[in-house]
Amino acid sequence: MNKENNITMNELAKHLQREQPHLMRYACYRLGDADNAKDALQDAYLKLCGKLSDGTGKDVKDWRNYIFRTLSNICTSRLSQSSRFKTVPIDARLDLADIPSENNEADNQRIVQLLAEIPEEQAEVIRLRIYGNNSFADVAEILALPLPTVKSRFLYGLEKIRKAMKQTNH
Repeated sequence: MNKENNITMNELAKHLQREQPHLMRYACYRLGDADNAKDALQDAYLKLCGKLSDGTGKDVKDWRNYIFRTLSNICTSRLSQSSRFKTVPIDARLDLADIPSENNEADNQRIVQLLAEIPEEQAEVIRLRIYGNNSFADVAEILALPLPTVKSRFLYGLEKIRKAMKQTNH
């Protein structure tokens, strides 16, 4: 590996370290738990290192958005694989409603459930915007979509979530 790639690897490591809380929060909400999120983040890091070492990552202009796009693709892949091979652990027979939990955890599970009930395109925009701490312009670049499309998906997704919450509270 030449010196130029080392500098780029160091820059990548700095970007990942700086964005790690946002990346983890995004992946946790996307995948459902911290262990899967850590694995996805590790896979993203390895994939990005591979891109740098083979020279295909040298033309990346915005590493932050590139990292989020890579992580988003890995999460999508993991979710599609897990939906094909669903397993139910023995402990899952317990009714989760019977287990006392902190209010925060219950709120997080409710948010994950609400996001699962809206179209995936809208949920992904909301996750990237809120949990990934990305601007609308960044989300548009990450998803390779026009900015107005990203904003409308965000708005329509929030409207659907509000309606679902109102129906639940009545």
